[in-house]
Amino acid sequence: MVASNTIKISKKFVIKIGSSLLTKESGDVNKVILKNVVKDIVWLINKKKDVVIVSSGAISLGKGQLNLGEDLTLSESQAAAARGQIELMSAWKNEFKKYNIEVAQLLLSPLDTQNKNSSKNAIATIKNLIKFKCVPVINENDSTSNEEIKFGDNDILAAKISRMIQADNLILLSNVDGLLKDPLKINQSSNLIKEVDKITNSIKNLAGDASKYGKGGMISKIKAAQICIKSKCSVIITSGIKNEPIRSLLKNDTKSTIFLAT
Repeated sequence: MVASNTIKISKKFVIKIGSSLLTKESGDVNKVILKNVVKDIVWLINKKKDVVIVSSGAISLGKGQLNLGEDLTLSESQAAAARGQIELMSAWKNEFKKYNIEVAQLLLSPLDTQNKNSSKNAIATIKNLIKFKCVPVINENDSTSNEEIKFGDNDILAAKISRMIQADNLILLSNVDGLLKDPLKINQSSNLIKEVDKITNSIKNLAGDASKYGKGGMISKIKAAQICIKSKCSVIITSGIKNEPIRSLLKNDTKSTIFLAT
């Protein structure tokens, strides 16, 4: 009930989709997932909601296009990101084009969210794109970021973007339904934690490892929630594999975990 109410009353959304959802093992875009996500984002826009997308996937797609293996050096990953970003934005552009909606690309580094002037410029760009009815699609600038200054995962980038633009709700689309009491009991509905009103050490201890194609896993989502809830932004983790990954949150029986803003 809380998640559905949050969706109804929220005005400004940040939607984050990870590599494990958006890319296939072959290195191609998962067009079924993309189609369902875009359809629901258009539904939000038609409900007069403002939407910003944070999209992973450039490195995974670049590996596929360049026929690269899994173990890459930092510079090789940067090259893969440069190639894959073209595929990533083309996929978003082509899917939104079906609804006559334009998209725009923003590549941000951690310094862009920390530096006052850069942050101010990014906020202004996002606001203007929304005003122009153009959906911002944001990714980390993987081609220039190094190991010392990387966000580490786009969950954290999405949280910082949410804080910058004063979003009401961050939706983290994952390949799991939410935060589980026991990661080994995935299919048991009673195992899902539906609401979190305080992030304690016991909550953090429930996080497992990152997936094969993603970098962050559940721990980065919990860290993202920590950033957001202090800025009065709720965070919802839910599966992006569903036919209506966002719209289904209006149903009381939809599996998800919501971190309530303080």
